[in-house]
Amino acid sequence: MSLTRSGVLRYVLPVLAILVLAMLLTVTLFRLADVQRAMRNNVNANMVWVISQAHIESLMLGDAVQHQLIQPESTTDMALRYQMLLSRIGVLNDGPQRRALQAIGMADTIAEQSEAVLRLGDVIVAADAGRVAYEHVRSVLDGFNALLLKASGKAMVAQWEEAGTRIDTYRNAVLTIFFLMIGIWIGSAIISIQLLLALKKTRDNEHIKQREMELQKQLENQRKINELYRSFGSMVSHQFRTPLTIIDASMQRLIRADRSMEADEIRRRAVKVIEATQRLTYLIENILQADRFMEQLEVAMRPGCLARLSQQAVAEQNALAPAREIFFLDETRGESTVQCDPVLTTQILSNFLSNAIKYSEHDTPVSVRVYRDAGWICCAVSDHGRGISARDMPHIFKRYFRAWTATDVVGTGIGLHIAMELASLQNGVVHAHSELGIGSTFTLGLPGSGKGEAA
Repeated sequence: MSLTRSGVLRYVLPVLAILVLAMLLTVTLFRLADVQRAMRNNVNANMVWVISQAHIESLMLGDAVQHQLIQPESTTDMALRYQMLLSRIGVLNDGPQRRALQAIGMADTIAEQSEAVLRLGDVIVAADAGRVAYEHVRSVLDGFNALLLKASGKAMVAQWEEAGTRIDTYRNAVLTIFFLMIGIWIGSAIISIQLLLALKKTRDNEHIKQREMELQKQLENQRKINELYRSFGSMVSHQFRTPLTIIDASMQRLIRADRSMEADEIRRRAVKVIEATQRLTYLIENILQADRFMEQLEVAMRPGCLARLSQQAVAEQNALAPAREIFFLDETRGESTVQCDPVLTTQILSNFLSNAIKYSEHDTPVSVRVYRDAGWICCAVSDHGRGISARDMPHIFKRYFRAWTATDVVGTGIGLHIAMELASLQNGVVHAHSELGIGSTFTLGLPGSGKGEAA
């Protein structure tokens, strides 16, 4: 239960940290957007400038009117000054400036005064306007200037208040972002720690798996060694026991008989001892030669004709056992080129033929058949001998293993194991099929090279 809870926490904690981290990042972005928007929104500062520009134009128009009163013959362009004032009034009463005036409570008053200024157009453009008309213009402009001064003061105060509010907003935003960044750092640290722990656990698991694999391999090797010892012990206990028993019995008989045994009987028992000794020597030499052969083995792969190599192996066995009848059949019609080591391939086939002759009656034939099977070129050696039991079939290619049907024949149980190893070195396979009391078939399969007949 605790393992399950720890496993859930190991997954839930990083997920929660990621969600919190995402939320903090989102809030931080929104706060930064608010700050950026507040920095861009500086209407009151702009409002002071607009009011001052309108005030300046109003004053300049007033000066032009005053100059016209003093020197009626002057060429002062009051119309130009009036148009400039109208443009500033238009900016003042439009868009964000009007909203700013409404915020300070001056929008309606300035709008009414602006209407009064607009009605001065006829007087400004008239060429024969009298002193009374110009005095009226100056009176309207003086009222408008006073109103602009008042609006400018209120706008200035609003600007200062807005600047203070903005500073407070920036300070709060900076503090908020600071704490959010601390939260982001903590979330990142949690995720990083979880990742490091996960990596460490992964490495530990890999080390554990590697160690388990090494232990498994060692266990498998130990099992193979134990099986090898058992097979070797079984073979030695049977194959070596018989000649040793013969030697022991003959020597004990000679000791007990002392001088009463006849010379012919002594000679006969001495021959038995010699034969048993030779049998022991044969077994030991076979084992040693097989081990030296596998240690000093070198594979030289080249194209070779499996049918021709099979014929060579048959010819060698015919020379060793001329009385045995061996049938040869090539179903490939010479199309049996394989990539192999000819010497090792002949060794495998010779082992199959030797076993077929050894474990079958001398009056039964042995057959050798070369054929194709998909992409393989195969050579099958069949006999009509004693066969192998189904219980022993899975073990016949193991080192030192001997089927119970072969215990009365001298052997080490290493030949078929060597044949399997030699086939594997040439990228080939060996198969066996046998029925007890009917016979056995051993097959060597090599990949076909598809290059035609080899020299």
